[in-house]
Amino acid sequence: MAIRAVCALVLLVSATVLLPAQSADGLFVIRNVRVFDGETIAERQTVFIRDGKIAAVGAATTAVPEGTQEIAGEGRTLLPGLMDAHVHLPFFAPDQALQQNLVFGVTTTVVMWAAPPLVAQLKAFEAANRFDIAAVLTAGTGATAPGGHPTQMDPQASRLPTLTAPGEADAFVAARLAEGAEFIKIIYDDTSDAYPRKLPTLDEQTVAAVARAAHARGQLAVAHIGNERFARSAIAAGVDGLAHLFVGPTVSADFGQVAAKGGVFVISTLSVLYSVCGKPDGPGFLKEADTMKYVKPQFRGLVEMPPAESKLSCDAAPQAIRQLIAAKVPVLAGTDAPAPGLTYGASLHKELEHLVNAGLTPSAALAAATSAVASAFRMNDRGRLRTGMRADLLLVDGDPSKQIRDTRNIVAIWKQGVRVQR
Repeated sequence: MAIRAVCALVLLVSATVLLPAQSADGLFVIRNVRVFDGETIAERQTVFIRDGKIAAVGAATTAVPEGTQEIAGEGRTLLPGLMDAHVHLPFFAPDQALQQNLVFGVTTTVVMWAAPPLVAQLKAFEAANRFDIAAVLTAGTGATAPGGHPTQMDPQASRLPTLTAPGEADAFVAARLAEGAEFIKIIYDDTSDAYPRKLPTLDEQTVAAVARAAHARGQLAVAHIGNERFARSAIAAGVDGLAHLFVGPTVSADFGQVAAKGGVFVISTLSVLYSVCGKPDGPGFLKEADTMKYVKPQFRGLVEMPPAESKLSCDAAPQAIRQLIAAKVPVLAGTDAPAPGLTYGASLHKELEHLVNAGLTPSAALAAATSAVASAFRMNDRGRLRTGMRADLLLVDGDPSKQIRDTRNIVAIWKQGVRVQR
């Protein structure tokens, strides 16, 4: 839930299989591979990649130009590149964090808060079309009240733009979009449910005004919420998505229906909620073989922290997930990395496991990290394995549509058809 300037990273890596170098003209074909297209599984498919896009996919044998690199797909699954729908980046090394995301198969990262200088950096990365880092979609500075979350984490909090009334929403949104924000984030949380200190927060009228101002400019409004009351109020205010679920022992029986009626998507961030409840993922990662193999030295701090004692219950979150599934509300996979116990890239694989344990089928969990994120954030060129889409791809051993942990068995990753060097 928190924005951090530093983070730690761990991995869940599997054996990496060396492939021959990609052909110079960008052509390659994967044969007899199981394909998860973003929604469904198909067996023994052929996928042909040309010029950074998916040129053909299907069961029929595909004719390819002479000299095309052939990659064996038997026993493997090809997926769209994964997406993490909730990340924060360190200003000191955003490209390093994005690089680490990429080596875990996370080809697109949704950044949930970024000050103008960081937004400018991320825009420059996208303009340069770098193949060594994950692509980004970013919010700018979030809408919050004076003294509200996350100003308590910023030693220069007085510099943050804030709002005090609905009449300020239009100018606030216009300024964020002028700075390069690609959607608007709203902080609607007094932090009292997860932390001992209660902070000021916006009122529902101001949240609604910010959402209207974003919509008037064709942009999404996503709300960080702190409990079910704030979640329901944000939905009533007209936001497009919730950036978290919430801690607590239980959830109201109609929460899923309320979310469905409001037409929102929900980024679950189960990993960070469990961390707040004293059950962080990090120590578990550290016990796995080759845990730190792909972790950069500058990102090895928070994940190694021992579990904090907590009397909070996280039972409400998986209960809410099951309601959202029943109500057909889009659930998106997001980590909130680098919050304590979490890490770039690797934690998304753990989040998928949490989603399955909470009630999603493995295929639905895969969709939560591919097509559902693309649809929610209007990224029409990725998130699905279809002809004409970006060749952002993840090839793994095994079948993650049956065993979700198979997403960790990474064989190869491509960003726009260019193979990532792990």
